[in-house]
Amino acid sequence: MADDGESLESWLNKATNPSNRQEDWEYIMGFCDQINKELEGPQISVRLLAHKIQSPQEWEAIQALTTLEACMKNCGQRFHNEVGKFRFLNELIKVVSPKVSNSALW
Repeated sequence: MADDGESLESWLNKATNPSNRQEDWEYIMGFCDQINKELEGPQISVRLLAHKIQSPQEWEAIQALTTLEACMKNCGQRFHNEVGKFRFLNELIKVVSPKVSNSALW
């Protein structure tokens, strides 16, 4: 069983580990639970997810998107508010259009 004392970063690293053979739902849901426990959980987790989604390792990025989806379903309004901010959306735009610079977006 996962350790409840782990940091958001630790949970996400385990949930998106490129050596995982399939999604590790224990760590994905542990990450969601940790977001809900921490005062700054939504802000921190969105930054961490944005970084993982941009990973050059495709499997790590896909697992990060699966984790993002789980967070959208399980982490409530505070998380949704962070995901809806331009800062996060701009990070996602980089994934689909890597050549776009931040200054050119808005």
